[in-house]
Amino acid sequence: MTNTVFSMLTKTTRSLAAGTLLLLAGIAQADVTALVGATLHPVSSESIDNGTLIIRDGRIEALGDDIDIPDGAQIIELDGLHVYPGFVHPATQLGITEIASVAGTVDTAEMGNINAAVRVEVAVNHDSDLLPVSISGGVLSAHVVPGGGLIRGSSAVMNLDGWSWEDMVINAPVGMHISFPSGAVEDDENEDLQRIERVIDRARHWKQASEAAKAGNGSAPARNDQLEALVPLLSGEVPLFLHANRYDVMETALDWAQEQEFDNIILVGDPDVRYIAERLASDDIPVIMSRVYAMPTRRWEPYDMAYSAAARLDEAGVRFALTDSGGGMDVANARNLPFQAGSAVAHGLTHESALKSVTLWPAEILGVADQLGSLEPGKRASLFVADGDPLEVTTSIERVWIDGQEFDLMRDRHRRLYERYRERNARAQGRDPE
Repeated sequence: MTNTVFSMLTKTTRSLAAGTLLLLAGIAQADVTALVGATLHPVSSESIDNGTLIIRDGRIEALGDDIDIPDGAQIIELDGLHVYPGFVHPATQLGITEIASVAGTVDTAEMGNINAAVRVEVAVNHDSDLLPVSISGGVLSAHVVPGGGLIRGSSAVMNLDGWSWEDMVINAPVGMHISFPSGAVEDDENEDLQRIERVIDRARHWKQASEAAKAGNGSAPARNDQLEALVPLLSGEVPLFLHANRYDVMETALDWAQEQEFDNIILVGDPDVRYIAERLASDDIPVIMSRVYAMPTRRWEPYDMAYSAAARLDEAGVRFALTDSGGGMDVANARNLPFQAGSAVAHGLTHESALKSVTLWPAEILGVADQLGSLEPGKRASLFVADGDPLEVTTSIERVWIDGQEFDLMRDRHRRLYERYRERNARAQGRDPE
């Protein structure tokens, strides 16, 4: 009797195990998707007409015009459409600002001027209504940066979709952010700059004491989160994001950073970067340039000074990424990032460089080009399907995949409102809403 029962249980267990394996095999098989018939735009190489792109387990497995489709793959026909890598927003406060005019929805900065220990990723609201809106515009990942103060803290590159901030992080910390005080241009004894230097000097000493303690040559210094957070910057493990607007401030800021022996510098500035393009190219300093739509601030500047700044950087050989102001009302309009690149094309920037300035180049500058920025085997399958050139405002984004999972574009409240009133008007006119 006991043996019979044991035999029955064993058979049942085996059946369950076999069923589980079959189910897992089916799930694994379902994780393979083939996008077929579209024009593929890898960005890092020439476009592929009537191409096929294979997605497996959230990554791009292969792409080309003569690709074998794995057995059991989900085939999605995209004839006449275009596939692009997702836009990478190079500097924004998406996820930490909801409504700029409502203080309770803004979590961009801590109190005080020295906030090196700030980790922006832990503050990101994964349920922000602005994230699906941005995704609907092709912005699938973003470099989220802290604001406020002199030493602002570290930033993170994040997916714009996920169950939590931990789920969304692609890379953190990306770098340390310091806002260079404009008053230091004409004042060698600028109080704010001296405050920054004092903290950096203390961090250097703290680092030396910690290293000596690890080597058994002294006691460990007292714990200090602010100083400890600066160690990766001082060790060269992460870059310095140097924030400065106005060309004379930028020049002074770069001089200071080089005097401090920071070798890995990324300049975050306004269109005045055009006036120091040769220096940036010579020193191989990449730029995150904001405000393509800015108005000229000097009487002698042409009306298109900001619009044509990207072309000037490109001509000089500067690596750059285009962004909006990153904060305030621009957070709600992050989806317009590609149109800034399109406007730069209208003022002299090549289309190829414009597309790279919102895809591959920001990924390279931010240290995530092995994962984002182009359609290449091994990279994250974060991409979108459009009916035309995504730098044009008339183009519609039809479908989106983030890490191989298709995103429901109806999560975008703007689309829901559009469909709601489109259907209402159609019925009022006696037409089929479809």
